[in-house]
Amino acid sequence: MLKLEHTTESYSGKPGCMCGCNGKYNAGTRARKLAITAMLKNEDARLNDFEYVDSEGVAGCVFFETATRNRVLYLTADGVAAAREIFKEEER
Repeated sequence: MLKLEHTTESYSGKPGCMCGCNGKYNAGTRARKLAITAMLKNEDARLNDFEYVDSEGVAGCVFFETATRNRVLYLTADGVAAAREIFKEEER
């Protein structure tokens, strides 16, 4: 089960560059809860395991893309393990 403590932040924005110019990163509790719900409801959501943990504790993400929106939920190592049981992994 994917829990709030398995997440670090979410991103929602227009397709394209994800530097923040087309959307917003948000580490707030509400934004992460909404992102979990969105990921669980979207059958196209995929897991991307980064295969390392960065300095902020991020080990991967769950994401989906539509014609108008990119939605990403960044995960801790425990979050990647939990998400692996729920989501299909992105093909490499």
